[in-house]
Amino acid sequence: MVIHKYITGIACALALQGASTSALGAEGAADIVGHGTVSTPAREFATSLDPDGTNLYFNRITDEAGIYIWVAGPGGDAKPARKIWFSDDRYGDVDPFVSRSGDRLYFSSDRPLPGSGSSEPTPDNNTWYAPRTESGWGEPQFAGTTVNSAASETFVSESAQGELVFTRFGEGSGRARPAYLMVAKRKGEGFETPQRIETLPQGLRVSNPAVSPDGGLIVAAGTRGDAPKLYFSRKSPAGDWAPFRALTEAVNVPDGVQFAPYISNDGQWLYFSSERPAPDGAGDDDIYRVRLDLALPD
Repeated sequence: MVIHKYITGIACALALQGASTSALGAEGAADIVGHGTVSTPAREFATSLDPDGTNLYFNRITDEAGIYIWVAGPGGDAKPARKIWFSDDRYGDVDPFVSRSGDRLYFSSDRPLPGSGSSEPTPDNNTWYAPRTESGWGEPQFAGTTVNSAASETFVSESAQGELVFTRFGEGSGRARPAYLMVAKRKGEGFETPQRIETLPQGLRVSNPAVSPDGGLIVAAGTRGDAPKLYFSRKSPAGDWAPFRALTEAVNVPDGVQFAPYISNDGQWLYFSSERPAPDGAGDDDIYRVRLDLALPD
C-alpha cells in the first residue's frame, strides 16, 4: 500500500487532551492534542472520537513498525496509547473514523478482499469497518462494492444522518492521480450509490474530507502542487456544495502542512494533523485542535 505524507463528551475530551478550557484555542491558536501520549516524536494523523468522547482513535507511524490504528483513553487516562486489537503489521489500516452513532469504526485498508483466497495486501485501499459489539470492536468487515470500486477509496467520515463522505482516486500515481470527493448514504447495512461532489476550484486537488455532524460542512485537505492546506465547503439548502475556500491561519500556518481533518461530534472543534513548531518531544506530524468557528473565515 502506498501511503504518502499528506496523508461528545467535551469534559472527557478536555481531560484526554490534558488542557484546560481556558487554554484551548487561546488567541485563535490551535493546541496540540495529548502531548506525549497522542502527539509524540513519531508521526500521528487521522483522528476520530467515540460519540461520548471517551476514546480517541488515530494513526501512528514509527521507525520500528508499520502503520497502525491506536487508541488513547478513556478520557483523562494519562497512560500511553495502545494499538487497536485488529491492526497489525500484515496490512496498513489508516484513517479511522467512528460513526456518529458509535456503531461502526470505519477505516481504509489494503487487506485482501473477501473471497479472493489471498493473504497478500491489495494494491489499492478499500473501505472497511469494525462493528461495535458488547465486548468492543468486532472483526473487520468489507464495506461492500457500492462504496468500494476498482479504484482506491480512503478517508471516510460520516454525518449524523448517515451520509458517508470519502475520497476515490482515479488512475495514475502520486499527485497525478485524480482525487474525487464522494458522498454515499447508508441504506440498511449497505449504502446507496455514491455521488460525486463537483465544486472544486480550478487546479485544486482535494482529499481527506471531514463532514460535520449536521452534514452541512466539509473540511478537506487541498493542494495546488504545494504542501496541503485545509479548505472548506458549505452545502446550500438546495443540496449544492459551494466552491472550496481556505481556512484561516489558525489552521493553515505559513509554510506548514495541514491534512487529515476531523469535526467533533458536537460540531464545535476541528481536529487536524500538522507539521509546525511544536512543544519539545513532538515530531514531524502531530494532532492539533482548534475551535471550528476560529478556523472558518468570515
